[in-house]
Amino acid sequence: MGVFRTVLSSVGHILCVGVLLTTSLLIFVLDFTARMIVKVISTVTLARIEQDSRVPHSERIRTFQESPGLVVYRPNTGADGGTGPDQVIDEEKTIVATMAYARKNNPDYFVHGDSNSICGNEKKLTELAHALISNEFGGTNADLLSDDFQFIFPVVGPLTKDNFVEAFSSFKVREAFPTSRANFYNFNVDPLEPNRIWCMSRGMYEHLGTLNFGPNKFPPTGKQINLPPQVFSMSFDESGRCYKLTGGYCVDRTCGDTQGLGGMFGIITALGGSLPFPEGKPWKHSLMWDALSLRVPQVIMDWTNQLSKNKKNI
Repeated sequence: MGVFRTVLSSVGHILCVGVLLTTSLLIFVLDFTARMIVKVISTVTLARIEQDSRVPHSERIRTFQESPGLVVYRPNTGADGGTGPDQVIDEEKTIVATMAYARKNNPDYFVHGDSNSICGNEKKLTELAHALISNEFGGTNADLLSDDFQFIFPVVGPLTKDNFVEAFSSFKVREAFPTSRANFYNFNVDPLEPNRIWCMSRGMYEHLGTLNFGPNKFPPTGKQINLPPQVFSMSFDESGRCYKLTGGYCVDRTCGDTQGLGGMFGIITALGGSLPFPEGKPWKHSLMWDALSLRVPQVIMDWTNQLSKNKKNI
């Protein structure tokens, strides 16, 4: 009976794999064809997308990328049970080394001396980050943002300063969630990029007002929404203004009420809304992943278990 069930299950999985792979191939062909046609039309008609032409800001203070020896490691943290290269950074010693390197290669950050520089100064960077958070990341006080500011979330961006301020004002997030608390914590200076600070957020929102998102309006429901843990970062220029804000990167999709989505996409999902593009929907397996990473291994696992049972019964 066990062998018959395994055979039947294997046939089912193989048929499903065939359907999934065939459909995935058809979708790939259609997707590729559509993109090529759109590319030709865009080239001929000069119908360019401005956002796609923007180059995201890279690190302005580069350290270990240029001089790997700056990184100091904690001993006995090597891979492969300690036999491989150490993996855990000694943050205090590393930031001393990267600060010295930055002082030499990025002097504009230190024109007023080390004590007045934001670089590696966790107290000052945290204060700047708190000021941004208190002003809706600069959405209500654009003076906190540099002229070349970029907002970069997992899907959205890079948005310019004007784009970001305009988008924030149109959403009216505070009116929809007047009691919301983003619950930011774990503010830490990046020891490898000392003008950047990282933090976590586990937001809680109560839907008490109307949320505007494009043409969609979500009247108040009174619903409480818990977002999954998200990672944010803020990078600052020499004058202490933010030139790059990243965030909305969820690090545990099992937490919260948004099915693993962060930011506004997660809030809309929790409110029962559905956006018309895959990037705004909860994650699900691709057809190819389902076929090759789930079903084929499952067939192998089923037969391995069955053969093991047969050996025990002999």
